[in-house]
Amino acid sequence: MSDRTIQNLFLANKSFLDSMPKPLKVIKAIEKITTCRTSALGTSVYVCPKDNTVHEQYHSCRHRHCFLCAEKKRQEWLENQKSKLLDCPHFHVVFTIPHDYLSVWRFNEALLSRYLFRASQDTAMELLGSEKYGGICPGIMMALHTWGRKLDLHPHMHCLVSAGGLTKQGDWRALGNFLVPGDVIRTLFRGKFQALIKQGFERGELVLPQDLSTSGFWQLYRRAYKKTWCVRIQERYEHGKGVACYLARYCKGGPLHPKQLVMIDNRQVHMSYLDHRDKRVKTQGLKREEFFKRYLSHIPVDGLHTVRHFGLYAPASKARHARCAAHVGTLTGVDPSYGERLKAMLICCRECGSAMRLSYQRWRAEKGISINKESLQDRASGPVQQVDESVHATALRETDRPPPSWAPIFFGLNA
Repeated sequence: MSDRTIQNLFLANKSFLDSMPKPLKVIKAIEKITTCRTSALGTSVYVCPKDNTVHEQYHSCRHRHCFLCAEKKRQEWLENQKSKLLDCPHFHVVFTIPHDYLSVWRFNEALLSRYLFRASQDTAMELLGSEKYGGICPGIMMALHTWGRKLDLHPHMHCLVSAGGLTKQGDWRALGNFLVPGDVIRTLFRGKFQALIKQGFERGELVLPQDLSTSGFWQLYRRAYKKTWCVRIQERYEHGKGVACYLARYCKGGPLHPKQLVMIDNRQVHMSYLDHRDKRVKTQGLKREEFFKRYLSHIPVDGLHTVRHFGLYAPASKARHARCAAHVGTLTGVDPSYGERLKAMLICCRECGSAMRLSYQRWRAEKGISINKESLQDRASGPVQQVDESVHATALRETDRPPPSWAPIFFGLNA
């Protein structure tokens, strides 16, 4: 399967998607996914300085649910995390809310996402801050995921917790091979989340589904207290890069990789998934309506940050982070090959191999911006970037230069 498989699937079912009732966030996502790297989003025009060969590079949509343009953003995100993650062992902790709350989640996605972040943060910081379990302020990176391996609704929080941190005296203290007891962290997390959801309901912030009455909510609330909540603590990693790479696959690009799409017909979409119970790759067939319903239900709410940092990794803890980095170091410089190659990437002419220069850019016309109304017509307009005025003027004066020869290009490295 090509990287455009998901985009082609959306385009092939455009009439069906248009007829679906959907919120504004889904409408925006569908529009961006279907127009990514097409002429609809505008183009950057590159010209070879030697033989005037011209290449048009279509713009990306940059939507966080689009797989087509996610690879570069994913690698850039990883490079940024290397400067934050301390070069010390880390624990991978996963907080999951009971599926009893799934109906409530669908009506309160943004609110319950904040509750899940808050409950997970307070649980980890409170336990590790007590002298019984370390007495430290750790570095924590959290990433919200809402899907399971079958694309079903499964809200959970991935947490990368440093196996060490600063004491109240400002000294570095390393933890052992174990984080905290499982029963303790499960009980505390349940209490934190239950307190938040009760508070939200009493304040009138929580919206109940039509089939759930007030008495039904309190029955659901009490029933959740009787359950053992799922908080999984993985074995200690020697560094956090492995977990960061795992999270990067899902923080950018959506919940599905095109390679998972095994077969697509008029009725069903067949996708593969790894069953975590027996570690076997299995295949499931979903009806077209069900597939799009599951896939689009995981588009995050506009403005919701699905990755956040706390403790030593918080933006307000730069001084404490620098003190720890001086003691244990960071992951900066670990496996820098891709990041360095990314910075050195050039668009090269296939005819002569020379680096092509950006001539001008055309952007899609946005509503209310009259200056770009003709930006997608066959002429140059819109803002000019990365070139000086003389180069742009030369690009516009078509009669003053030989006709360009259109040829394919290739991406090379700046040696």
